[in-house]
Amino acid sequence: MSLAHIRAVCWDWNGTLLDDAEICRQVMNTVLVDHGREPLADLEAYRSVFRFPIREFYRSVGVGDDRFVTAASTYLARLAMRVAEPRLHEGALRTVRGIGRLGVRQVLASATVSDALARQMAPHGLDRLFEAVLAIDDPYRASKHEVIRGWLTTSGLEPADVLIIGDTNHDHEIAEDLGTEFLHFEAGHGIRSGEARRISALDELLALLGPPRHLALDKA
Repeated sequence: MSLAHIRAVCWDWNGTLLDDAEICRQVMNTVLVDHGREPLADLEAYRSVFRFPIREFYRSVGVGDDRFVTAASTYLARLAMRVAEPRLHEGALRTVRGIGRLGVRQVLASATVSDALARQMAPHGLDRLFEAVLAIDDPYRASKHEVIRGWLTTSGLEPADVLIIGDTNHDHEIAEDLGTEFLHFEAGHGIRSGEARRISALDELLALLGPPRHLALDKA
């Protein structure tokens, strides 16, 4: 499977570059206990139910719509207290830098509001490696579809020349709707959606992108 035609990569953040699924599971379990629900026993259990829209995830673990805003607000506040704990996935920085050396454009898109995203990214020194960092403005809706669409519309790129890499059904659905390529990263928050192509380690991506054949065309 070659992706040598790709001219831009749109990265998901949480779970894809940032290895935060286990911390999110632990925080979610404190919320579930608060609401008298069973905690998620391990990462496999967490990944099996995690999904977007985020309300559906909460419903799947027994927190209905009548409790959603309260529960989600508690979750976000407690997660913010652990913002310094997650590390990048193995090979994340090496891969992002390597893609930059190939001449492939890179943006980051997250279903996190901008202030929280900035705090999450601050310890890792990655923001300067992206031409844009795309955040959401509604933490209870948590959809990055429109911010990615907006970037793509102004990018000058054809959708088929863009690769979205993420770890959830939401990332896959966005790619399908916009007509971009997609890769599912298996070590994040969610299980693979449908027949999505997958990678288990981030640095697999460098081999898939291959030589930057588009550079010669850009100079013509």
